[in-house]
Amino acid sequence: MAEQQQQPQPGSAPEHIEGSLSFPFLDRDETVAALKEARTLFLLRGLPGSGKSTLAGAIEARYQGACKVLCADGYGVQPAVGAEQPGQRQALDEALVSCCKAGTPLVVLDDTHHEGARLERLAELAEELRYCVLLVEPKTPWRADPDQLRLKTHWKELPESAMSALKAGLEAAALPLFFGWFLAHKHELELEKRSKEFLKALVQLDQFKQHVSQFTSEELGSQGEVDLEKHFQSRGVLHCTTKFCDFGKADGAQAYAEKEVVRESMGCVTVLQISAFFATPRTVGARVALTEEQLRLWPQDAEKEVMPDVDLPLGSRAHVTLGCAEGVESVQTGIDLLEFAKLEKEGRGDKVQDLGEGALYSYGNDMWMLRLSRNVEAPAMFSGFYGKKKEGEGGAGAQEKPEEEQGKKAEAGEEEEKKEEKKDGQPEGKKKSKCSVQ
Repeated sequence: MAEQQQQPQPGSAPEHIEGSLSFPFLDRDETVAALKEARTLFLLRGLPGSGKSTLAGAIEARYQGACKVLCADGYGVQPAVGAEQPGQRQALDEALVSCCKAGTPLVVLDDTHHEGARLERLAELAEELRYCVLLVEPKTPWRADPDQLRLKTHWKELPESAMSALKAGLEAAALPLFFGWFLAHKHELELEKRSKEFLKALVQLDQFKQHVSQFTSEELGSQGEVDLEKHFQSRGVLHCTTKFCDFGKADGAQAYAEKEVVRESMGCVTVLQISAFFATPRTVGARVALTEEQLRLWPQDAEKEVMPDVDLPLGSRAHVTLGCAEGVESVQTGIDLLEFAKLEKEGRGDKVQDLGEGALYSYGNDMWMLRLSRNVEAPAMFSGFYGKKKEGEGGAGAQEKPEEEQGKKAEAGEEEEKKEEKKDGQPEGKKKSKCSVQ
């Protein structure tokens, strides 16, 4: 990796304006504690002189011992518009990968991030390394004022035309592929472990063995066993999608992104309640029981767009996809869960037996659900996914498409084993930011 270069000297001392550092990941002790157990890539986005470096310093101070700040300036990257030269950000990206592979809980990347292609590249890199991404812009009052920015930035040679071009790129709506809650890494591993235990318990049941051919073509072993985990494929950070936006192309995407509760909740950590695990020949997933506060982020038409003629409670589709059969898109997980909800409304579902952590039910058509006697709590951060939607592929970038986009072949990704991170102490926050979801 190339040696980090010395940063240019700033044009003026950093200013701290009241409220400019009011973010949930700085103010809320619960969010800070949760993020120290997570793996999050903060992408600071804004014009030169807008206060990104000051914000980066505040994050580093709040997460002492659990954070690494990478500044594009220090790697010789100059703010510019247009095609980059090959390898221009190679050293910066190498440093980013190194930090993530080391399991650093928070990695902060300080750059303009004004071009969609760069955001896609970083989002896909984060997905490969199983990091959540949070896009953050400074709240300084001069962040969009070119005259003030030219006075404050250390890039004094930056022409007015370049500043205007950068501003135009930033003003373009940076809507994600989808919004959702992304599980903290520690709880990702726990949920994956519980899911595997559910599948292992399922394949040991005589009643299930009668239908195992619907799940896999693998023959039963000498002891009547089968590895059901091989049937399901998973990739990316585990998450519960709220709204599929398709970078602003989906119906209602812009309106959803502009909701006050959505803007206020970005970067907030909430606790998802996992109430059940379920499996069909197509998918395996976890049912999420949303609280009243969490339902404020849930689209009113999420259930109706799949089952328009069935009245189901708001939030019935909320889930975490844990795996899909080959050729099945992850959007199918939510559709399968709605089928469970429909059958439950009709009074169907036969109890098979009690297991250690709950009761197993059969719903016919090779549909199985383990209703937990006690919910599994999974802290998760509300954010967006900005990676490219790949035609014909599944994964985190394409897994919550509308129903009409089903049927494209899912791409199996390799799961990377991650080591646990130790908790670090946290300093006291000052001014509290407004955060609706808790």
